[in-house]
Amino acid sequence: MSIGTVFKAEWQAFQDPDTRRQIRQFTRTAANNYPLYYFIPSITSDNRFLIFHSERTGWVQLFRMDLVTGEIVQLTDGGTQNSGWAIWCEYHLRGIRNHLSALNTVRNEVYYFEEQQLRSTNVHSLENRLIYEMPDRSSVGQTAFSPDGRYFAFIHADRRHFTEKITEREALCHKGKFDWGKHHHQWRNQVPTTIGIIDTESATYRDVIALDYHVHHVLFIDNRRLLVNHVKNDSGMWCIQIDGTGMRTLRPRDEHGVPCHQVVSERGIYYEANQWADAKRTVYIGRYDPVSEAFDEVHFPGMDYVHTGFDPAGKFLFYENQGAQHQLLSVHFPHDPERFQIRLLRTLAQNAKGQRYHAHPFLSHDRRWLFFTEMVNGFSQILALDVADLVDLNEYWEA
Repeated sequence: MSIGTVFKAEWQAFQDPDTRRQIRQFTRTAANNYPLYYFIPSITSDNRFLIFHSERTGWVQLFRMDLVTGEIVQLTDGGTQNSGWAIWCEYHLRGIRNHLSALNTVRNEVYYFEEQQLRSTNVHSLENRLIYEMPDRSSVGQTAFSPDGRYFAFIHADRRHFTEKITEREALCHKGKFDWGKHHHQWRNQVPTTIGIIDTESATYRDVIALDYHVHHVLFIDNRRLLVNHVKNDSGMWCIQIDGTGMRTLRPRDEHGVPCHQVVSERGIYYEANQWADAKRTVYIGRYDPVSEAFDEVHFPGMDYVHTGFDPAGKFLFYENQGAQHQLLSVHFPHDPERFQIRLLRTLAQNAKGQRYHAHPFLSHDRRWLFFTEMVNGFSQILALDVADLVDLNEYWEA
């Protein structure tokens, strides 16, 4: 299979048995399918195409789905061995480096990594081109474009050193000698990384900052500032200007714990913070204002491992909770104890280990569909839930 290969529509519609909400299931093939990482857009700005990973050919490739007709078209033909996002997902995949691609919604191009090359495919024309070569480096973290489409930010490490360290960690995991709580940050401290940016107009590269530890995600707060996850020796978030100045930690660890996942919206940075005591997790949801640097938080009771949902407008509060039950939830009146409410949007199948199976919920541009990934018949599939009645209620952070 190659770029331009067409697959017929697979979608179907049904009603959630618990909430009676309408659901669309977009993929049904006997292979894993999942969008781009949910911190960044997976849908073109005209709401026409969904960009997603699929392993339907036996290789991880990117595809576009026409959201009008359902037709699926292949966008990449990468052949990298061990292309999986080794930190958080399955390492021994083939194809492009999964979870590390990004969609430029201004230029309608998707950037992805194959071997030690950064390449792009135009979503409409399918033109494929080489952007940048880095023969001794490997992309190791989730990537992003600036809102104006000018800059592409990514995280990379020395290829040989990273391969040695990830192989060593994998061996320890197989032997049961790698304790994530004790050893993950120790491992990160052994893997120096560099954050760099590509100017999409000139295809020129420059370093932003070289670090003596591994970071997992880089996002744009605006056209000049990057948001990075995590801090050294801990979860958390920090920011830096694209010229390498102004580095500072945002919302450091306190009595509510430390942030884990965060999404950048028009109304600030939404996140969840985790605090551990006596082997028990307590979750707080919060919003950080990158202008005033103020933040506020509320307790999110009864939660386990949470992903903060991504509404680019920052109005609708929804979350994935992975615990005794795997759920999509909305939170209403979080600052009003008398009206505070957690509503069930969908009970999901329990997921398998790895990023491909997390729900990673995000809202579509038309603000009607809440997209998510769910395990269906043993494979991760892409679905969406109709939430048109919820998105603009005055019941959320600023109610």
